Parts: sequence; C-alpha cells; structure tokens
Amino acid sequence: MFSTRNLTADLVQLADVPACLSTAGPDGSHYIAANPGYLRLVERVWPEIQNKDLLAAGTVLRSSQRDRRLWLLETNGYYDAEVAEVRSATGRIVNVEISSQRVWCSGVACDLEYFMPQSGVRLHDAELGLRAAAQKRAAFTPRFSGSLRTMSLLDKRIVIGRIMSLAAEGAVMARNLAETAETADTLTAMVRRLTAFQVANRASPTTVGFDFSDLEYDEIEDLLLRFTGDIWSLIMASEDRDIVDTLRCLVAKYTMPRPVIVNW
Repeated sequence: MFSTRNLTADLVQLADVPACLSTAGPDGSHYIAANPGYLRLVERVWPEIQNKDLLAAGTVLRSSQRDRRLWLLETNGYYDAEVAEVRSATGRIVNVEISSQRVWCSGVACDLEYFMPQSGVRLHDAELGLRAAAQKRAAFTPRFSGSLRTMSLLDKRIVIGRIMSLAAEGAVMARNLAETAETADTLTAMVRRLTAFQVANRASPTTVGFDFSDLEYDEIEDLLLRFTGDIWSLIMASEDRDIVDTLRCLVAKYTMPRPVIVNW
C-alpha cells in the first residue's frame, strides 16, 4: 500500500544507525517499525515488540529525561542528540544519544527516532580467543538447530547473543554457589576468559552483566559452543551435585555434549 506510514517505515529500514518509528504519546506509544540496528541494540526480535507499547516492551525506561524529550517533541517537533538510556532484553542499560522528529504517518502523529550508542565492546580476534585451538565440546540440540535454520541471520544473532549472556551470568552465579574449591576455581577460570565482555549492569547492580552485541553471529556461536562445551565437561566431572543441576538447567535446553551426537 502506498501511504505515508509505509514510506516512513521504509525510511527507518534504510537508516545506517539504529532507528525506530512509533506512535506518539507519553503512555500510548506503540512500535510501528524498527531496523536491524535497533533490534541489535535492544537484543530483541521484531515479533517481541511489534505493535507493543514502548514501556511495556521493556526497551524504554520511564524517566525525567524521557519526559523532557517528549516535551521537546510536543513543543518543537524535534530534538537532537539527547542523552538517554534503553534497556536490552538481557537487562543491560545502554547509554545512547537520540535524535527524533515528530512526523505524521497517514494521519497519526508518530515519532521517528535515531540512536547512537555511547559505548560498545570493540575487540580483535586475538583478544576474543575465538580462533584458539581449544575444541568446541558442545553442539546445538537437533531441535534448536532446526529452529535456527528457520530464522533470519539477524534474529539468530540476537537469540544466540541473549543465550550467551545468560550462560555467562549463570556461570557467575554457579561459581558463587559452588561448595567445592575445585568447581569454583574451574568456573572462575571460565568466567575470566569473558572479562573483555563484562559490563556494569545498572539494572541489577548485584548481577555481573555481559555484552556480546558487537560480535557477529558466527563469532557468538563459536564462543557459545566453546563456553557451553566447557560447562558440559564440568557437569560430567564435578561431584558438586547442586551445581551440576544448576549448570545442566543452564545449557541443556539449547546444547548437548558433542560426544553423544549420533549421525544418521
């Protein structure tokens, strides 16, 4: 359909920075469009936020800064480079600058927003250790592999990134709960290899957060399978049953130890 709403939504997709389009209003703003950059920024796949209220979707934070930005849109029709915060699906609070324009889309007042992240993880392969000789001792379960094959590359990257963040945070939790020194030391060594990705989690100050948003899909997949492979090795070797159960719940939904894979 040829309409100002569709044309503006197309403009969002063409942006080379994270961008989204939503209906206007302090309490009734709903997503109309978001480009891949924005989805990566908030670590969401489009069906999770499509037509959802921005606050209810969990990506937008209610704050005095947001009230100021809405006031600027109401009075001036635009603002440039306003400092803001958005929340990712894994709970991280990401600092951004937003520039926005109030526009009319097929008779409905909308806000067209462009985002510039203020921090990120920029690492070289040597720092990542992704090309290390260590073997990947885990693989995705057949069911999860089948699900991945149906996803777009963007959606796969977002989903795998979220799983990697949860696996890393779970390993930290397990390390803190471990009753044996050997198990705690093994988990400490595993978590230490992810130090370059560790970030402050202001949404949950007691939680150690991780940010893998700057990695491409192949890099995150490789890192996840190496990391969960190490967890599976610990599961099979540890006598700390409570931690074994915790770690199994953390990885078994998506991965399996590679030695048990059977090729038909």
